[in-house]
Amino acid sequence: MARNKTISLDEDTARIAERLPNFSRFVRQCLVRYASDATSSPKDGDEHLHIAPEAARVWGPTKDKCNPLHKNGRCPICWGTF
Repeated sequence: MARNKTISLDEDTARIAERLPNFSRFVRQCLVRYASDATSSPKDGDEHLHIAPEAARVWGPTKDKCNPLHKNGRCPICWGTF
């Protein structure tokens, strides 16, 4: 279920936002990156921040990571920030 939020941009950030093909997706990805700690395992309650559900995490050497080429972007919990 999508939830609408309103943000205020100044002129500079508005110009940047206009160049993005999907501003909402960009903001969602930034929020997930912000909420995750790339230097450690997910914290209790952070399981929902993965890009893919647990059953779909079959990537990486231990076959427990989200798809690094997922349409929603690379999971910062599994692969770190870039």
